[in-house]
Amino acid sequence: MLVTYDGIVISRRIVGESGVYIDILTDEQGIIEAAAHGANKINSNLLASSALFSYATFCLSKSKLRYTVNSAKPKFSFHEVGNDIEKLALASYFAQAVRFCTPSEQPQDSIVRFFAIALYEIMEGRSLSLVKAAFELRYSAELGFAPNLVACDNCGKYECERGMYFLPNSAKLICADCFNEDYGGERELLFPETLYAMRNIIYSPLDRCFKFIVLQNAEKQLSVICERFFLNSVEKSFPALNYYKSLNL
Repeated sequence: MLVTYDGIVISRRIVGESGVYIDILTDEQGIIEAAAHGANKINSNLLASSALFSYATFCLSKSKLRYTVNSAKPKFSFHEVGNDIEKLALASYFAQAVRFCTPSEQPQDSIVRFFAIALYEIMEGRSLSLVKAAFELRYSAELGFAPNLVACDNCGKYECERGMYFLPNSAKLICADCFNEDYGGERELLFPETLYAMRNIIYSPLDRCFKFIVLQNAEKQLSVICERFFLNSVEKSFPALNYYKSLNL
């Protein structure tokens, strides 16, 4: 049986002298593992499409539970990400996160578009710290872990002159007027810019969730909060994230 899907290669493994197994991220079937025979040969017509972070239309042959790439037509190349070690490390972290959180052969809602936008933002030279934070918080929401950032969970106040606390364990906001020590566990008094950015990430359309600018102090706070929230939500650590962070020590 032949099937055709648009997808992005999020990991690849060389088999033998020229064979490659690729994991393709798709909306229709989640993660698909497919064999690309001879794709590692210099003259292979699958060479470009089977490269890491290639976005292509894949024609696949399915036999029982195995897929084989018959042909592929490139749609867009994110290969430039590989020209910078820090960008490559961040993109690899995104790929590992998506690989872990996306089930095989189960439909996904716009995951290819979201991942492509994240790669594009990396490639275009946006602040990697902001791209990372936006990916982590928005992807948390896409996975069903969205925090309630609309208003104070107690009084319904949208903003407070004394500030807003974010409670990651309960994924909600409490204004400073309502906050007391009965709210145990972790809490973070947000800079106004940090809250603005978090609301933009969660509630904007997908193509706008990366489009914001904050000052350095808010950027640092946002980076810490979003990473911690995402990792706690998925209950997983990722080797590529550790490597990415080691590059910034």
